[in-house]
Order: sequence, then C-alpha cells, then structure tokens
Amino acid sequence: MRAHLLQQLRRQAEVSGDGRLAELHDELASYTYPGVDLNVAHVPGPGDILVPLRIAAGDRVLSMFTTIATFGTPVDVTVSELAIETFWPSDEETAAVLRG
Repeated sequence: MRAHLLQQLRRQAEVSGDGRLAELHDELASYTYPGVDLNVAHVPGPGDILVPLRIAAGDRVLSMFTTIATFGTPVDVTVSELAIETFWPSDEETAAVLRG
C-alpha cells in the first residue's frame, strides 16, 4: 500500500510540476519503521486494477479496495492531472459500518 501511494504522489508531483508535492513525496518516502523493510512492496503495474486496504478502527478491521482512474492526453495538461480514487467495502461488515 505504501509503495502504491508513493507512486501516485510522485506521478502527481511530476505531472503538475508542484514542488510542494515533490517535497511531500520525499518526506514520506524517508519515513522508516524499526524492524520493517518498507521497500519490499508490490508496486502495482498497468495490469493491476484493485489495491486492498485494511484499516484498524477500534476493535474492528475495515476491509476495502481502492482503484484509481486517471485521464489525459498529450495535448490536455488539465485533464492529465485528474485522478479519481474510489474506495469500496470488501465485506458486508465493512459495508454496514460505512453505511452507518
């Protein structure tokens, strides 16, 4: 998940030319956690459609999946910066919590 989010942030920084996004990417990429190799992760490729997401919420674990749609053409810079990310529940318990 970390690699996926960093990849999206890097893409947004490159497409927009926004230095603040590039700085945010570099800061987040520098974070480390003791005993965890954060560089060992699956980076979604063009054939990947869904990314799983699990969030601890109190004594529950909410299970969702996310997908990102990006648009763009070589001549339309505004549209090439557009990305729509959606989150969907992966199970009935998560769906019920999100509806409530």
